[in-house]
Formats: sequence, C-alpha cells, structure tokens
Amino acid sequence: MRQLRAITFIELILVIVIIGILIGVSLPRFRNTFNDLQLNGFSRELQASMNYLRQRSIVEGKIIYLNIDNDNREYWAKIKGEENRLKTYKIPAQIRIETEQEQIIFYPDGNIDKVTINLCGFDNQSIALTTRGVFGGVKIQSQE
Repeated sequence: MRQLRAITFIELILVIVIIGILIGVSLPRFRNTFNDLQLNGFSRELQASMNYLRQRSIVEGKIIYLNIDNDNREYWAKIKGEENRLKTYKIPAQIRIETEQEQIIFYPDGNIDKVTINLCGFDNQSIALTTRGVFGGVKIQSQE
C-alpha cells in the first residue's frame, strides 16, 4: 500500500513562524541601511551644489548666497542683488541640517565663508561638511 506524504498544518505554521522571525530580525537592519544611504546621498548632493555655487560665483564674478531654511525643509541659492532664486532644493524629511549660520556666502575670488555643516539623520547618525574658507571648496569631513 502506498502512503501519501503531505505537509501537515503544524509544519506549515512552523515555517510561517520561522519566516516571521527572520523578517522581524532583518527589517531594522534594512531600515538603517536605507537611512545611511539617504544621509550619504544627501551629503554628496549638498557638497556638489556648494562646489557648483563656488564655481559659478568665480565664472560670473558675483557674490552668491546659499540660504538654509530648516523650517521649510529647503535650501536655495541667490545671486546678490537679484530677486529670483537660482534653484531651490528640498531637505529630506529624515535629515536635519545644523550650522552656525543660515547663510553661506560664495565670493568671486573663490573664497567661501568658513563654516561647518552637520547633517543629522535618523538614529543620531551625522556627517559634517566643512568649507575651506580662503582655499575654497567643500569637503565631507567626518562620519559618525
């Protein structure tokens, strides 16, 4: 006589419980990885924007202001003496920008106001961007 082998209800429940435990353990790691990627991506985007504004200030021979508005979750650039903004960028919801001054000035000779910008992400992770003042340029200095 031939016996049929089938999955019992208890075996099925056991497999579902094991899968649930694995998902529960791995989900926070995936969330942290996503938040790290978002913070790193935003820091590179801000660095590129600031280096672009420095170059544009040199080429056009005009003073450019970078304004950081944490209340409206955006930052934008404006040429001195002009009404319109050059471009407005959104700050991601999980990221907070901390800096001593809300306006950074880019000068036509390549100088930038010397400032440190701390980008704080979810779970108290942070990245610091520093301007090099007289030497110009923006550098991602530290990651915690």
